[in-house]
Amino acid sequence: MAIPLAAAGASGQRQFWMAVASSIPQPVGAVIAYLLVQQISALLPISFGFAAGAMLALTVIEILPDGWRGDRRQTALGFIGSVIGMIALSLALGV
Repeated sequence: MAIPLAAAGASGQRQFWMAVASSIPQPVGAVIAYLLVQQISALLPISFGFAAGAMLALTVIEILPDGWRGDRRQTALGFIGSVIGMIALSLALGV
């Protein structure tokens, strides 16, 4: 929230309060999600798959091309490091 506001020229105080305001609904959403998970736990694998696909699509479509236009070496190292990190976490957690 704060980075796009900074790019638009917003003051530091406005950036802070907008970031705080955008986080206010999160505890309410967490309670609702917790209660729903108790009722529909069979949908968790599908939900996690959807969330992972959305994050991967965002990364590949938005973030990776911007990085590649900037510093290709740093982008490649970050991508390789993140893949290695995810494989290590997957093996360590058994998922």
